Amino acid sequence: MTVRKRHWAVFGTSVTVAVCGGVWMTSNWDAVRRENGVSVHRETKSPEEIRKYWTPERIRNAEPAEMPVWNPCEHFPHLLSPDCW
Repeated sequence: MTVRKRHWAVFGTSVTVAVCGGVWMTSNWDAVRRENGVSVHRETKSPEEIRKYWTPERIRNAEPAEMPVWNPCEHFPHLLSPDCW
């Protein structure tokens, strides 16, 4: 194989790997964006209505909600982050 053909082979392989890697990362990024575990709820009641709802008994019996924890190794493929290796 001549030097020129070898250079084209290396270049073609590099471009193929770069394009495939970009497509792979894009397809996984869409899933990460949808499954980030964050939910938003806007309250439409007035502050007075909310204060009336939270009686001392309800406050005593209230339990804290579980807070979402984002683990990058869980959502991203392990090859994207050196911390997950």
